[in-house]
Amino acid sequence: MLKDEFNEEDKLKEELDRFQVIVPEQKRRQKQTAWQRFIHYLASPAKDPLEKATVTLTGLNLTRMVPLALGVGMSVIQLWIHM
Repeated sequence: MLKDEFNEEDKLKEELDRFQVIVPEQKRRQKQTAWQRFIHYLASPAKDPLEKATVTLTGLNLTRMVPLALGVGMSVIQLWIHM
């Protein structure tokens, strides 16, 4: 079963239809150990919390400049306090 977006690609569909994949039922039904679940958790992809902000050029520039501005601001405050 291909996703709908790949059904339009005739050459890709032909190449993939040449292969037959057999998933062993016994392996699939086998209960995972705690270690296997932990490794699977570590290997699973994480969501990018800044994805919405970095999609646009303005958002990307803000994610670069805000930490710089905060660092300069904190340095100025520390200089002002110690004077």
